[in-house]
Amino acid sequence: MEDLSAYREAFIGEMVDQLERMEHYLLHLEHDTSSDMIQSIFRTAHTIKGSSAAMGFDEMKSVTHEVEHLLDMVRSNKLQVGRSLVNLLFEALDHLKLLRDEYMGETAFSDIAFLLHKLRIFIEHKPSGEPPKGELKELKALTLEQSLRLEEVRETGCSILKVQLELSADCIMKGARYYLIMQDIQARFGAVLYSDPAASEPGAPFGDDAEEEQYSRSVFLIGTRESAEAVAAGLRSHSDVEEAAVELYQSSAPVIPKPSASAVKEQAAPEDKQNKGPQTIRVSVERLEHLMNLVGELLIDQTSLAQLKQSVTRSHPNEEFVERLGDISDHISRTVGELQDSVMKARMLPIKHLFQRFPRTVRDLSQKLGKDIELVLDGMETELDRTVIEEIGDPLIHLIRNAVDHGIEAADVRIASGKSAKGTVRLNSYHEDNQVIITVEDDGGGIRPEAILESALRKGVVTEEEAAHLSDQDAVYLIFRPGFSTAAQVSEVSGRGVGMDIVRSQIERLNGMIHIDSQPGTGTRFTIRLPLTLAIITGLKVKVSQRDYIIPMTNVVEIVRVLDKEIKTIRGQSVLVIRKETIPLVWLSDTLNYERPLKQKKHQPIVIVGSAEKKIALAVDELLGNQEVVIKTLGSYLGKIPYVAGAAILGNGRVALIAEISYFFQMMKMQ
Repeated sequence: MEDLSAYREAFIGEMVDQLERMEHYLLHLEHDTSSDMIQSIFRTAHTIKGSSAAMGFDEMKSVTHEVEHLLDMVRSNKLQVGRSLVNLLFEALDHLKLLRDEYMGETAFSDIAFLLHKLRIFIEHKPSGEPPKGELKELKALTLEQSLRLEEVRETGCSILKVQLELSADCIMKGARYYLIMQDIQARFGAVLYSDPAASEPGAPFGDDAEEEQYSRSVFLIGTRESAEAVAAGLRSHSDVEEAAVELYQSSAPVIPKPSASAVKEQAAPEDKQNKGPQTIRVSVERLEHLMNLVGELLIDQTSLAQLKQSVTRSHPNEEFVERLGDISDHISRTVGELQDSVMKARMLPIKHLFQRFPRTVRDLSQKLGKDIELVLDGMETELDRTVIEEIGDPLIHLIRNAVDHGIEAADVRIASGKSAKGTVRLNSYHEDNQVIITVEDDGGGIRPEAILESALRKGVVTEEEAAHLSDQDAVYLIFRPGFSTAAQVSEVSGRGVGMDIVRSQIERLNGMIHIDSQPGTGTRFTIRLPLTLAIITGLKVKVSQRDYIIPMTNVVEIVRVLDKEIKTIRGQSVLVIRKETIPLVWLSDTLNYERPLKQKKHQPIVIVGSAEKKIALAVDELLGNQEVVIKTLGSYLGKIPYVAGAAILGNGRVALIAEISYFFQMMKMQ
């Protein structure tokens, strides 16, 4: 049983890699239909088929077998690559991912019958098993209410089927016949969610022949648990039905002509690198986490030893002993440092593991919104802690969706303003000092401060008095306020007033910062600064009422010492004026409910911290210098404490609390 579990774990690990590789190839297939690309996808599908067959996972084997058959038809020039084929292959890929999650015990999805049917009939171009005989009616764009209704039905586990119906030419009272057919569908298969034309009640005045003719051809959507074949057979059982075509409904947006939409531009063309690269082994995350904890304990002991060496050097008369102790301390310090670097590198992953999720997202959104968009990925080899990669994924998805929906204009608007019809969204990442910088940039219409301010006033996000004192840059940052949105209507993509506030809160929870640089008519860039890791951070150690606190260096903008007379008061709030910039001042001892020291220093130590474009000055009692610390959680007994992100054990054995800077900005109502 233990061996079987090990094999399953190895299989799942391999599936993650193979399915990522298949998605990567499919994204390039729309604009690269070369035999090498087809062969790469075929080889990946064949590998998945072999592995799943060996494990006894018949559903995955069956899906990949049909995918292989389609690709083999393409290789032999019996089938052409088009958008419909690529969409079908993506649908098969999504099912494979669901099956993989099912094998991991994360989902309960096993109904692949309809997908297999679609794959098998695609070659014959028969959406419902019969070739279309005439020009069928196409689906119009859905209203907001219809789109939301579709999503609700999907969430119940039903499929959405598109039905195209043609009545025979000699059918009498087509409106009445159409109504009866719709009633039969609802009784046998499921709810009719959309119909064009709408069915009239029997006995209603259907009008002249011209009005009756509108019912000759119809299109509607139904939510059902039945297969497309079953629905098509039920429709053909009606004597006046000339033709019925049924297929799975993919999107709530109209199909658009094929541009080079969502082309993914990278530094090099895709290659099959299965047999290249360094040798690797798979190690469970739990083992790496345990190893990291041990390194953290060593780091604490190494700091203690260094402090002990300093103490002994000052007081011990035996120079040989002191020298020997110093050598041992220095050697342990170097060894622990190298071990820490090695473990940190083992936890690191190239950010391409995160970025590779986004081309599919942009492709699907560009089709849904009818836009031609190119996604450019740079800095793919930049490494980041695995934990940070997992946490930053959702904020980046929000930013990308906003760039595609709000940022990039429609093609006609872009052309009228002298731009190319194709929009560009660019993701980039690079290291700077001890941080990772991630940028999300678009060449769209930019953010107009006046539009943001108008929307914020209308929604009650800001008051008239507050708005009067906001600069253009301040107005732009209102998009981070809870409940803010400029969308004209709610859609699947955006407009519910949630998203950007979540983006900032998640980034700040990672001890990161986000900055906006936008030029109306030119584009917008979001810059995110993140620590390399969440396990060990560099912090500024300070004293507050004889207690040790750590301020993460990622939040520190500047450290100054000021005279008392340089601290001013405006409307009851202490402020600091530095280089003509007024910064709110917070006394940490007051905020944390400690007593201020009785003896005041001539120069007051101040730590200026930042979040986005905002700054706060924190008054502390003493500055003790930088130190690497291991972050420890406070545990379930204490839970979440305001102003505290965690704790660290110092070299002298004392515990220092780590300040959570975002709380100070919330206290000042600057978020």
